[in-house]
Amino acid sequence: VRVYCKGAAEWVLADCSHYTDTNGNKVVLDSNKRNDIENHINNMANEALRTICLAHIDFKSINELPNNWEESPPDNANLICDCIVGIIDPLRSDVKDAVHTAQQAGVTVRMVTGDNIGTASAIAKRCGILRSDGITVEGPIFRQMSLIEADKALQHLQVMARSSPDDKYLLVTRLNGRGIPNNKIEWEAKHSTRSGVSWDTHKDKLLPGYKEEWESTRPGGGEVVGV
Repeated sequence: VRVYCKGAAEWVLADCSHYTDTNGNKVVLDSNKRNDIENHINNMANEALRTICLAHIDFKSINELPNNWEESPPDNANLICDCIVGIIDPLRSDVKDAVHTAQQAGVTVRMVTGDNIGTASAIAKRCGILRSDGITVEGPIFRQMSLIEADKALQHLQVMARSSPDDKYLLVTRLNGRGIPNNKIEWEAKHSTRSGVSWDTHKDKLLPGYKEEWESTRPGGGEVVGV
């Protein structure tokens, strides 16, 4: 029985222990080969290609599959990398002009995407979103920033890559102030599922912040955000 897996190249590759060589043989994926494949992924991403890894894992029989394999497939370890595919999604002809028009009107255009940072940056440069004064950040890094760090980054943030819906929510909430906890009770309710977190220790460290702090840093109010 063969189980196939595909997904974001760097994530699937991280779960691979072997690869298929040009003769179709299963070969151990050592550090040198892994680095070689990662370089290919980065090179394709820098050309605005979305990279996908195709992999598989073999079982002697269907009886070896986990009991809940349909709900929780065995695709997170010991995979065999078969190939890396690069897919390009050409920009529409009017995108660059639309971005430029918005920027000329004083609108800050940001890209928030699930693509890896190389692909996202290349696409953002091609359509005029990422400029020389802009910065890029990955969602997992942004969500770990303190309030001060996030506000500093937001001054020049033009691309957020590898972002989840929660990362987008944190970004928008920090910009416009909607949904920010009004007080200690609301803040504690929002972070109730996080262990070891307390109002006194973490209120100025965890996004999206709280109303008093947010208003004190934005006397003119928040930004109007269109998603």
